[in-house]
Amino acid sequence: MDAFLKVVRDLALLVARIVLGVTLMAHGWYRWNITGLEDQTNILEGVGLPSAEGLVIATIAFELIGGALLIFGLATPLIGLGMIVQNGAVMLTTRLDAGFYQHDRGWEYNAVLATFGLIFLAFGSGRAGLDYLFLRPRDDAAERLIEPDPRDRPTAYPVPDEPPAGSHRYPTETP
Repeated sequence: MDAFLKVVRDLALLVARIVLGVTLMAHGWYRWNITGLEDQTNILEGVGLPSAEGLVIATIAFELIGGALLIFGLATPLIGLGMIVQNGAVMLTTRLDAGFYQHDRGWEYNAVLATFGLIFLAFGSGRAGLDYLFLRPRDDAAERLIEPDPRDRPTAYPVPDEPPAGSHRYPTETP
């Protein structure tokens, strides 16, 4: 059962990474090509943030590059931390006064993204991400789907299937 749950966890992380990676990239593309730097900068200047243009460029770069990395499962905990920071900042600076609901420009969507960022920070990309390929421990016995049969291990001495007859350590008859 434990092996099954590990597979489910890895599939859930894979689906979440792909969906949120595409979502981040779509938002970055939208900010860059549809809304534009000027409108995004005006929004941040309107709430009194300094260096608004730099923040907009950093946000767009994070969403485009971070989304692509998330899809492939590279630097997943770092991208998760970035999602927490970015969406926490958005909630505190532009969404908190609008209430909870997204249709009123509230903070619910950003809270969901920050929560997924926390999941990626805590669990990484899973075994279906490239992080696992580069960062896994050399002997990850805890992550094996199927445990090897201990009888298949090479030993220095042959291990008999049955004790030798008449052995004092293995009595053949019970008293």
